[in-house]
Parts: sequence; C-alpha cells; structure tokens
Amino acid sequence: MAVGYMAPNIAIIGAGPTGLTAAIDLKRSGLSPTVFEARDCLGGQWAYEALPDRPVDVRDPQSLHVYSAMYPKLRANLPKRAMQISDYKLPEQLQLFPDRADILNYIGDTARRAEILPLIHFSTPVKHVEKADGGWRISTNHGEQIFSHVLVASGKDSYPYIPEIDGLESFEGPVTHSQSYRRPNRFEGKRVALIGACVSSEDISLDLSPHASEVYICGTFPPNGHKCYVREGLYGEGHNISQHARPARIEGHTIHLQDGQVLEDVDAIILCTGYIYNFPFLNGAINDVQLNGKAIGPLYLNMFYPSDPTLIFLGLPRFTVHFASIHLQSIFCAKVLSGELKLPSIEQIKQDVATGTCVLQKNPADLEEYHNRVFEYFGQLADMTGAPHLDWKGFLDTVNDHKREYQQDYRQHTVIYDLKE
Repeated sequence: MAVGYMAPNIAIIGAGPTGLTAAIDLKRSGLSPTVFEARDCLGGQWAYEALPDRPVDVRDPQSLHVYSAMYPKLRANLPKRAMQISDYKLPEQLQLFPDRADILNYIGDTARRAEILPLIHFSTPVKHVEKADGGWRISTNHGEQIFSHVLVASGKDSYPYIPEIDGLESFEGPVTHSQSYRRPNRFEGKRVALIGACVSSEDISLDLSPHASEVYICGTFPPNGHKCYVREGLYGEGHNISQHARPARIEGHTIHLQDGQVLEDVDAIILCTGYIYNFPFLNGAINDVQLNGKAIGPLYLNMFYPSDPTLIFLGLPRFTVHFASIHLQSIFCAKVLSGELKLPSIEQIKQDVATGTCVLQKNPADLEEYHNRVFEYFGQLADMTGAPHLDWKGFLDTVNDHKREYQQDYRQHTVIYDLKE
C-alpha cells in the first residue's frame, strides 16, 4: 500500500463468486471490505434455491423473486479450469465439467481458506445506495452506513428478460422463465416450448426429454453466431426435441412461428431468453448512465461509474469466461483502491468513455465481434496489472468446437486445451 495512503472504507454488494473474488483480492492488498449478502448463504447463483410446486409465472405481478437459476441436474458448461476463483484451484478429483453442488462446495471452501467469511453480513439485502457525506450511504434492514467505495457484485443474471411476443399474456398454460426451472417431472407427458436458442434451452431441453411428450426449441439458429447447438431432426433421450423458428404470435395453446409453422396443443412455455441488467438499489442515485436493460453504461473499463469512479461494477461482460473476467477486474480494483495504481482524472475518464469503448453498451448480435472486444479487454487489464496473459479466447473457441463435435453429451468427453500459462 502506498506510503501515506489512507485505506478506503469499502462495501461489496453480493457474496457470490464475483463478490468473493473481489474480497479475496482486496484482502490480499491489505484492505478489509464489508460484504452485504441478501441471502443466508454464500454462492450467489450457485446456491440452489428450492421453489414451491406452483409455477413462478412471469405474467403474475406478485410472482416470487428468484435468486438462483440452479436445478438439481445442472452442470457447468465450461471445464473446471474456467470455474476457478482467484488462484484457488478446484479439487483434482472433480469431473471435468463439475456439477452445481461441487462448485458450491468449492466456493464455500475457498471463502473459508481465504478467511473471507468474517467480512460477510448474511441476510442483509441492500435496499438503497446514494451519495452522502462525501461517500455512499448504504441502507439495509439493519440501518445505514457510509462507505468511501461501493463495489456492485450482485450479478448480471438476476432479472429475467421477458420478450414481447404477441399473445404471450393470454397463453392458456404456465409461462415460466428458465431461472425458476427445477424438476422435469412437473412436465410429465406435456408439450413444452422453450423460447430461446442458447445454453439454457439446450440444457433444459435435454433434462426434459425423458419426461415431456414433445420439446420444441423456438429461436434463431445460430443464436448470435453460436453454432454449438444447431441440430436437425429429433434428438434427446426421448427422441422428442426439435428446433424451430422464433414465435410470431400465440393464440390459446397454439404458437405461430415466424416461418409460418404452427405448434399446436402446447401445454407450457419456458422462456430461455436470458437476463437484463438491473440494480434496483441504485434507482434515483445516478442518472447519467444506463443502468438496466440489455446494455449498460458507459462505464470506464466496463467497471467504473464515470462521474464518480468510487462506484464500481464487477462481472458485467456477457458471453465470456466469467470467473477469469472477475479475477482480472478484482486485481485491478485492488491495486487502485490500495493506492498502487491511480485512475485518470474524471475529465479524462469521461473523454475515454465518450469514444464508445465500453463493451457493455454493445448488443452482441455478432458474437465473434463481441468476443474479440471482450478478450482485448482481458489483455488490457492484464497489461495494467501485471497479471499473466492467458489465452481465454482460444480456450473458449476450443470448448465451442468440442461442443459442436459432441453435441448431445459433450460433458462426457475430454476436451484438451492450452491456456499457455
């Protein structure tokens, strides 16, 4: 820590992998952040949340807020090297694509080994954050505190994206989101339409296949240039999964698709449409950047609020190697907050974000272009922090090639990659 430097008083919102990674790197830099976690457990998305048998219908304004998208059979869709928090390696005995319980256990073990647990305030949801007294006032159910810096690590996958589809409101069956999918036996003998054509629809369709009568995946192929999940004909354990165009409109139990095809007698719809950026605790606090929707920003280095870079967002880039991204971001933040590195002036920061370099403002319609921008960003952070340059783009390309080769059971096959560590 720089000589004569006064240690900041730092709050981290969220105790999932993102908040835990930030706390580890800040602690290593001699700082002692306060971590606020809404739930009574570690893990964020990886902490399984049991839900009532009644479907969480997205059309119900009183619908239950869901914290975790985990379902019992879920497994990581990237090899375990991509699930590593900081430099704490996953146990060697774990399968190449670990299941959700193994990852959650690893997260807990890492928090204990890094001695982070004493920093966390569980069951303490942040209600509001606002500028006050030269810092940021955080309001929780236990009162208010002022912090010099706030790191928002509450995640990018908490608020489902609900697409506008003509007739969706009047569909004569449950309309749920993949976030609240849990057990396939709820759909025994049903015709189920999954709206969306990427990772969640692929995994959930395979989980449903032995139970449902028919499983229709309705989306654009390839989605965002992602060709891993493009199939022809029927497939799945029940030989009952088929791929179709996007919905155009819905009438009763009938879905009319954009290519003119009609799916009749559909019993249930599951939206596998991803998530929006949303931070309700910041409502009214900052008004000069976009803070919700499919894009967000501009943020300096995809992290720092330009008007006051003591407010920092972690883990927001999509379609990338998330754990690697948050590690590089956390290292950089730790160096800045400990005084080892210095940010440019606010005037320079605002000039930088005006150039349109914020990845988070880009709608990744072209996934290859988005990947290139994100991994250039990884290299930029590595250069500024002295972290090793690991070939995460090559890693992801290799894994995607592997998924194309073994489409239905890629997790059962070994994938060989070289991060050039």
